[in-house]
Amino acid sequence: MKKKYVIPISFILVVAVGIISFYLLTRPTVLGNISNEYSKQVTTSSDISFVGEAGNRIKFVFESYVISGNLDMTLYDSDGNAVYTLDNAKELATYFILERSTTYTLVAKCDNFVGTYKIFVYLDKANTSTDSGLSVQ
Repeated sequence: MKKKYVIPISFILVVAVGIISFYLLTRPTVLGNISNEYSKQVTTSSDISFVGEAGNRIKFVFESYVISGNLDMTLYDSDGNAVYTLDNAKELATYFILERSTTYTLVAKCDNFVGTYKIFVYLDKANTSTDSGLSVQ
């Protein structure tokens, strides 16, 4: 290989490794998801729990198709207090910053519900002040 190509190729490789490393370090971490489809009216609830640290920025990505009934998505802390309620929408991406370190539970409550929904919960590492000690339960 000619010497004049070594430096440009090395530079390109270093930049590529840097970009890939940055992406891997900052991509959102999936904390959990809920997905259900009901063709007949149901009244039920589903939940996922995760341990979060104060200052963690949590991202919720939500899709729903409600034929009838109600669907409520609420985040609770370990004391059972509702700390965040997601808006009703066909599609939604929203964020919430955790105020304290504890176990959080996201509850999807269906009341006489017919339809489908999916929700994914992520830790947004790129915009979180701290992310130490985070684990999924």
